[in-house]
Amino acid sequence: MTSYRFRVWLLPNPPLEFEPESEVWRDIEVDGSQTLADFHEGIFEAFERWETHAYAFRTRDEHGIATRSYVHPQMYSGDQSWPPMDDEDIDQFIEQAVPDDVPEEAKDRFRDIRKNPPDEGNAAETTIDDLDLEQSQSLFYEFDFGDGWEHHIELQEIREGSLDSEPVVVDEQGDAPPQYPEYDE
Repeated sequence: MTSYRFRVWLLPNPPLEFEPESEVWRDIEVDGSQTLADFHEGIFEAFERWETHAYAFRTRDEHGIATRSYVHPQMYSGDQSWPPMDDEDIDQFIEQAVPDDVPEEAKDRFRDIRKNPPDEGNAAETTIDDLDLEQSQSLFYEFDFGDGWEHHIELQEIREGSLDSEPVVVDEQGDAPPQYPEYDE
């Protein structure tokens, strides 16, 4: 068996530049046999959320290109991970949003995956081991599509041996903001 240690950063909402000392993150250990739905529960608890909402994970390659989406079990339909794009939309996106130093092979991969999106995965049926992750690979996690809590997840460590628990927080920085700031008193 294998276990994984991930650093989960809460991205600013709305997106703003944060200073490193004010970043909010949690290091979470997860057993490879646990599902993305289990990992979601670990993140949910780590950031002190209390009301459930839909969520999705997206795997990314070394250039940050999304390679597949894994969705909340109740949202799962087996459809494509995202709507396909035509050549004109793809070229416009690359021109406006992709840094110039991204290699052409990565841009070609982006073109292919946007024209022919992979089928989405079910978070309740996909284990961490199923993702076949490599050290430093990143994921994207979004919770509550209405409020848009976005997280960058980086694989910090892969270890032999299994965990005998649910996902567990082993290190953290910063206070988790309230799930609904306007309702706090």
